[in-house]
Amino acid sequence: MKLYKLFFIAAISLGFMACNADDQPEVPQHETDSYASITVKFPGTVKFTETSVTRALPGDYNEKNTWQGRDKLETVSVFLVNTTKGVVDYNSFSKSAFTEITATGELKPNLALKATAGENVRAYVVINGAESILTTLKATSAANFPTVFAAEYAKIASEVASYNAPEAPATTGTETIMMTNDQDTYSMTVLPNITKEDAILDGNANNILINVERVVSRAFMTVTPEATTGTGWPVKEVVGGVESQIATVKGITYAVGQSNKKFYLMKKSTYEVPNPVYTFVPVDMTSWTTGNVNFDYTGLTSFTAVTPWTYDANAVSTPLISEATSKFVLPVNHVVTETDLSIARGSYKKGNTTYFEIRATFMPLLVEGAAPTFTTPTTVYWGENDKKFYYTRTAAEAQGQNATEFTNGVMKYVLWLNPNSMTSTATDPNPKVSPTVRNQVYHAHIDAFLRMGLPNNPLNPADPDNGDNPDNPINVEDPLKTDFTYLSVSVKVLPWTIHTYKYSLTDPGTMY
Repeated sequence: MKLYKLFFIAAISLGFMACNADDQPEVPQHETDSYASITVKFPGTVKFTETSVTRALPGDYNEKNTWQGRDKLETVSVFLVNTTKGVVDYNSFSKSAFTEITATGELKPNLALKATAGENVRAYVVINGAESILTTLKATSAANFPTVFAAEYAKIASEVASYNAPEAPATTGTETIMMTNDQDTYSMTVLPNITKEDAILDGNANNILINVERVVSRAFMTVTPEATTGTGWPVKEVVGGVESQIATVKGITYAVGQSNKKFYLMKKSTYEVPNPVYTFVPVDMTSWTTGNVNFDYTGLTSFTAVTPWTYDANAVSTPLISEATSKFVLPVNHVVTETDLSIARGSYKKGNTTYFEIRATFMPLLVEGAAPTFTTPTTVYWGENDKKFYYTRTAAEAQGQNATEFTNGVMKYVLWLNPNSMTSTATDPNPKVSPTVRNQVYHAHIDAFLRMGLPNNPLNPADPDNGDNPDNPINVEDPLKTDFTYLSVSVKVLPWTIHTYKYSLTDPGTMY
């Protein structure tokens, strides 16, 4: 299947000239007799046909619907590589040179670029480019430009994408996200006698149409509303062979961990990400401790409240638009050309796959057989065998069992951003893989808390296990599917295209 069934919204006509205004750089000049313009197509809502986009990843996993996004333009940088004369002309336009994208996705500054008839030019665009990357490109020769434009760069997601708080009178925020060419195929031979006005307004004369896409993906989470506002969400557990409520979740927040620290400025045709992440497969905690320095965990320093929302597969854009934050990630994937997921599974481990971390603050219904003496979440101990809460580890262990400490009433869950399937059997365990690629939104919807979570997340280097607790079931070298289940979730994936999943994790069904 193709990666995106749809990419781009209405064309944004954008022309350029060799400017010497105060906010524009000087660029190399040579004798010209014509004008050229660039049209940039931003990611959005126009579908490509099945044959116009191909992908190597094995499946789109039930794509559905789209989201236009809430992008803000800060800068537009255009590089024209003149292959005839071996020179590179560039212009970087600040937002003062044009208006913001309109509701129909159009941006039309009165600018054009001088050109010489008969010469061949290749065009490259960087939207909201990081200054260090733009500086590198501006210093690159025509001969080396394609290689440098397609090269890997060391950044973390927060350096190439950010959320902007609403500016009055707007009530929703915007996002400043770096975007680049989707491929290196944009070129033309300059036609003679094209005026500046024709180049800008005609749309066909000496015009290069360039598709761009965001270099990051987004992660987003919602939860089913409380049955009665303020009462929280029930946590269930099987006690004595009977499933019943044992606690109430009073607060849910989430963050994203194990993102990449590198990306290709222009994606690979196979969508693979740079090494060492691409080929890294942890075999034990020692190898992970060495290899995890190549992953980004800074997203785990900022948690966001999960939005209560009634799940609707056709309306994810509604909570997405009103979201008062954004969680960005640089893609992580492995063996993208492997179409047999049973084989690919060997390369996707818990220690090399991007995940949601959910923090749920809970109140026990009973502690040591009676209503708790505290009224706000506090530290309790969970009996491994009897599934009861205790005030002290000593009291729990006195019942002949191990005990887990939940500090300040916080339990944690780990969910993969893009699991291939939620249907699991003994002979076909899922999920097997969870690849992430640029320009998509990965959305998880929590339906219910079916089991207690964990006291810590060992996939976070800053959150090690407590040696007094039983062994944590999350091992870095394990495949994504394990023998433990904690949440009922619905997952929706949007590449600013929507892929949707709705499922319930039950014991012993699909488990993380």
